Amino acid sequence: MLEVSESTLAQYSMHFIGETLILGEEALTQPEVMLEAAFTQLAFHKIDMEQQYEFFHEITITLNEVYTYAKAIFTQENSFLEQSQNIAKHLHSVSQHPNIKSGELFIGLFDNCLLLDETKKVIAIVKIDEKEIFLDVQNDHHQMTVNGIDGINVKKINNAAIIIDMGPDQPPAVFIKTKRKEDIVYWQERFLKIKAADEHYYKTDLALAECKKYILKEEHYTSTEKLGLLNKTLDYFRNEEEFQVDHYIDTVFEQIDATEKDIIVKTVKPYETIISDSALEKAEKKYKRKIKLDSNIEIQVNIQHIEHIDELIEVGYDEATNRKFYKIYFQDEM
Repeated sequence: MLEVSESTLAQYSMHFIGETLILGEEALTQPEVMLEAAFTQLAFHKIDMEQQYEFFHEITITLNEVYTYAKAIFTQENSFLEQSQNIAKHLHSVSQHPNIKSGELFIGLFDNCLLLDETKKVIAIVKIDEKEIFLDVQNDHHQMTVNGIDGINVKKINNAAIIIDMGPDQPPAVFIKTKRKEDIVYWQERFLKIKAADEHYYKTDLALAECKKYILKEEHYTSTEKLGLLNKTLDYFRNEEEFQVDHYIDTVFEQIDATEKDIIVKTVKPYETIISDSALEKAEKKYKRKIKLDSNIEIQVNIQHIEHIDELIEVGYDEATNRKFYKIYFQDEM
């Protein structure tokens, strides 16, 4: 986990990425306290620290633009403005698509960030695509005034990356967030050009996500059946050392036709891998444990052995009222 509560924003610059590239001409320093807090929130809010990436290039790593510019900043901080302008130029060059919105680009160098109790320098890159209207309320000599101002919501998800200096003998660690799934191609692949540092984590995470997605969207499973299949999926990943899609299907699904099996194989086959315990731990927090009904009722299921759910919850159909129902068995009220 990256701790930034005691960090300081040493330098920062603002640029504009649009049809016309506007480069900031000054490296700003020593922002006032509230502004520094706002920039810190903007830079680190909602960054996924569980998935680490690293820079790469097919020929040599020094041809990766953002890697080269970031390393230059870490080794020569007086080059910050020049390198931040280079980063802006590179982002502008890969943003020439009508679906990519124009907006401000914040680049900041933070000191005194803590990663595993070690002090690190961090470069934050944030592209702001949208602004919002805020109300500016002032009390001037007991005279209240209200104005609408155009501004940036620092808690809103933007495309962002943080690059952590791990030292001269280690590659920088990269963590990102993307605003939309379709932004991944231009932000992650074209701009940053990064790959998962831990391929087993990356593939396990995607395999679990795709298995969950398939189970939840299949309409012929009841809600209790879906809960059971999700739990069997987690059990499979807990008990096996390696994810193999054919073995997974045979273990989890008692009856599945050839068409359904083909869908799962085509979707998940690329993610066969050694199973990552940390990716599994992340998935366990997100897997469904609720049955949501159309009458604004939710049944929360927290039993340890969810495979026995059919012994506790019974689903039926009442012909008199033409409605479905759940019957729940229990010993005592808590």
